[in-house]
Amino acid sequence: MLCAGRYHCHYSEGYRQKSLAALETALQTAPFYRNWQGFDPGPNAALDERYAAMPELTKKDMRKCFPDGLVANRLRAEDGLLSGEIEYTFTSGTTGEKIINLFNQKWWSSSEAASWKLNGHTAKLAYPQRQAKLASSLNVGIHCEEDLPMGHRILGNVLYLNEKINTISWRPPILERMARELEEYRPAVLEANPSLLARLAWWAVDNGKELYSPEIIILTFEYPSFLHLKAISRAFKAPMASSYGSTETGFVLMQCEEGLFHQNAEYCRIDFQPLAERHGGPDLGRILVTTFGNPWSCVVRFDMGDLVRLSRKEECACGRGEGLLVEAVEGRIANATFTTGGSLVTTMALDRALEPFDEIRDYRLMQRGKKRYELLLALSPGSGSALGKIHEALKELYGRDGSYKIKDVPELYPEASGKYRRTRANFNFDQRSLFQ
Repeated sequence: MLCAGRYHCHYSEGYRQKSLAALETALQTAPFYRNWQGFDPGPNAALDERYAAMPELTKKDMRKCFPDGLVANRLRAEDGLLSGEIEYTFTSGTTGEKIINLFNQKWWSSSEAASWKLNGHTAKLAYPQRQAKLASSLNVGIHCEEDLPMGHRILGNVLYLNEKINTISWRPPILERMARELEEYRPAVLEANPSLLARLAWWAVDNGKELYSPEIIILTFEYPSFLHLKAISRAFKAPMASSYGSTETGFVLMQCEEGLFHQNAEYCRIDFQPLAERHGGPDLGRILVTTFGNPWSCVVRFDMGDLVRLSRKEECACGRGEGLLVEAVEGRIANATFTTGGSLVTTMALDRALEPFDEIRDYRLMQRGKKRYELLLALSPGSGSALGKIHEALKELYGRDGSYKIKDVPELYPEASGKYRRTRANFNFDQRSLFQ
């Protein structure tokens, strides 16, 4: 059961009905799930038991059955594309191949609007709001290596602050332009990739520049490093919240004003699978997400590929009670590294070990072997004296019998996907062996 034992959550009867409808619709009307019917213990079994009996949906499955495999109720993707109800969109492919999705803007916006109810700051705002976005242009907006005028980067109610494909193009004039456009456009919401917003924040702090503060900053697109959160909080006076989801699932979790993540229970079901105890379970595990109400993409038990830590609190101080309560999203399973003794280390665990070092502006750790580690650091000027203490922090986290190589580099750049991958093991490991 999802909420057994030490975890506390409440689900309404409406949630149960949506969970049942999502499963039945998929099994009975979406072509891909016909092969799953044999796993179903039947309508007389408990609903959680039926879900637990199903396989997980993977990106590989979605590629194989595209375009009509997840489309329900005898709808055809071709008709939806012709009517304009759906369009093609691509995932970033940060840790795997890109896939094409059938994107339903109406459903996506409704899912986002529901997630805004889970944070006190966004709940006060009418949806939608005047927004600015700062992200890789490979992920959202328009990409162009030429400098586009501000008016060419405004689509509807959204200003896209960046059109550059790679941050190597972010010279001071571009950062000055971003600061100026924030002041001119004055968005109520600034949605940003935290590592990119931190770059703007450091530029502002280093140069004594003031940045316009919106009603709220929503962080998304990647794991938000503590180092970046500190930089952003120095440059902006706005509250921050992390929004978690994916192109495939819409908006799954929203961080409330008290710092915990709440399930967007109006638009998705979450099934939690804990890691083995030596790897951080039962608090730490993966989530499988089922979406509600999107006929063009029936997503059942989709493996998000991330590790989340459940909260042991009986309730959140914000007062919101329905759904799973999550303490943190700790990073992707594919980005796990391991101690010299073989226990899993999440991206957040390393990030927390590096958090005390304000000299660090960015990092990338590669585990070269079972006991060999290489850490690349982008440091603030004149910070080389911190390397000894950082070396000691790595030993404390990974093991004193490890070999650690630390290199100070001028700058770190994102992956080809446009996103950063800060931790990885350069060897294969069996993900299934990590779970209970």
